[in-house]
Amino acid sequence: MIDRGIDWLSARLLDLAGILLILMMLHISLDVLLKAVFDNPIQGTLEVTAYYYMVGAVLLPIAAVEMAQASISADVFYNLMSRRMKLVLMGLILLLCALVYGGLCRITWLDALRAFDRGEFSMGGVSMLIWPSRFVLPVSFGLGCVVCVWHLGGLMLSSRVRSKLIG
Repeated sequence: MIDRGIDWLSARLLDLAGILLILMMLHISLDVLLKAVFDNPIQGTLEVTAYYYMVGAVLLPIAAVEMAQASISADVFYNLMSRRMKLVLMGLILLLCALVYGGLCRITWLDALRAFDRGEFSMGGVSMLIWPSRFVLPVSFGLGCVVCVWHLGGLMLSSRVRSKLIG
């Protein structure tokens, strides 16, 4: 049950990242068109792209990537290891990833709260609030941590999950 909930949430964040990519493409295309045709670009395109579209598009899919075990990997030595060594190594990797994601979640959560308290905004061509985008980081890292802990638990407790994770 929890597995389906985590999978559903990570898939929705992946969907949201895809929507942000489409919006970014439309926004930038319209900006270029208006600049080329009317010499009147959309003000703040750079800021919206940098602080909203890109942050969401890059970080929101973290949980979906972890859920699918689709991170970039080099399996040259891993494939030569015994099943027991693969199990130990995968457990250590999942534990390390959970700790790193958890640490990043905590750090970015505190940073997001400070940005919220200050009412952080950009001071580029257009002034715009940017503190809301700071909360994407702890959400993404936090769910990445949850997925790694979930996989670690499955690795230790379920032979089906163990077979799926270590091949």
